[in-house]
Amino acid sequence: MHSQTKQKRTEILDEMRQIERLRQGTISEQYYGSGESKKGPYYVLQGYADGQHWSKRIPKEQVEQVRADIKAGGQFKELCREFAEVTEEATITADQPASKKNSRTRSENATAKPKRF
Repeated sequence: MHSQTKQKRTEILDEMRQIERLRQGTISEQYYGSGESKKGPYYVLQGYADGQHWSKRIPKEQVEQVRADIKAGGQFKELCREFAEVTEEATITADQPASKKNSRTRSENATAKPKRF
């Protein structure tokens, strides 16, 4: 693996290590009742895990922290994607032969005589 690739991977992992809190899902503001009897808002964190929908009410005083945690969760996912991409590129590069004996494209039948026009 090239030193430039190792450096990029290390930088990504260092950014991941700095994330101390994260959450997955989305937060929504909801109300109950209608018209003049409408009450709220109340906040609900919801998402999917193991193919199942889940939801959890969030106290008003925790909403901003939960939003920051969700944002950090998105950053973490992006860093994971970036790490996988850099590592895959390094793997593909490492698997390619250093040089090819004959890089010319051959016809369908390599032993056939060239066609004359």
